[in-house]
Amino acid sequence: MRIEPRDDGLLIPDVGRWAKRKYHFLSRYLHLFSTGMKIKWPRRHYIDLFSGAGFARIRGTNEVVAGSPALAANVLDSFSGIHLCEQDSTCFDALAKRVNSQSANTAVHSVRGDANAVINEVLKDVPSRDALCVTFADPFGLHLDWETIRAVSDVRSDLIILLADNMDALRNWAKYYFDNPDSNLDRFMGEPGWRNTLASASSGNQAERLRTRYMERLKGLGYSHFDSERIANDQDRDIYTLVYASRSARGLDFWSKARAVDESGQRSLFGA
Repeated sequence: MRIEPRDDGLLIPDVGRWAKRKYHFLSRYLHLFSTGMKIKWPRRHYIDLFSGAGFARIRGTNEVVAGSPALAANVLDSFSGIHLCEQDSTCFDALAKRVNSQSANTAVHSVRGDANAVINEVLKDVPSRDALCVTFADPFGLHLDWETIRAVSDVRSDLIILLADNMDALRNWAKYYFDNPDSNLDRFMGEPGWRNTLASASSGNQAERLRTRYMERLKGLGYSHFDSERIANDQDRDIYTLVYASRSARGLDFWSKARAVDESGQRSLFGA
């Protein structure tokens, strides 16, 4: 049964209008992934580390959109398993009613808690062999630990990660993170070398340098194919970046095709 976003009386968190761009690319990728890999990989799993409530409302409007878990549940060729994690209890309850009870063709496993603390529980039902996964990590700010991504890398999973570069890292690194060895940015990157990267870069080049360093870190986990998509706010200012990583050229091809058409139907010059 397709999950249609609507005001159902449960919690619907507000999001900026730019979230529609993020959800658009994610939806296109999940459809391409789930259909394109169904022959080679009959067991396909979706992992969502910061699942939210399943629906979201565009701030200042009455428009309700499907969040990432509902998008995963709505793919044409269903995932074998959907693995969700959400810390907020009210969001978690709404998520369960919207997604768990409506996904008749897919086994849904939900865990309440901080994904960084309960990642082993989130992954416990994900096959370590003979399955292909995609993981979406959409944290608030930089609240995604490197060790969490390391754990995810132990299963065969493509990654789509929100890197809060302009909205958090570049805004706070000098004042709050530089002198704190246990800062959010240290835990996100999993190493202290980001300090030299940002300190030696011009202000206009810092975001790109940080993204590049993060991708280099992911290479150490076995990832070899990368791309990114910058997301801007209503003032056309970049606020965060979707970082894509895969061990397969096929995955990168799917991502390029997902990016080829934006949320307004405009075909990208850089997409496939």
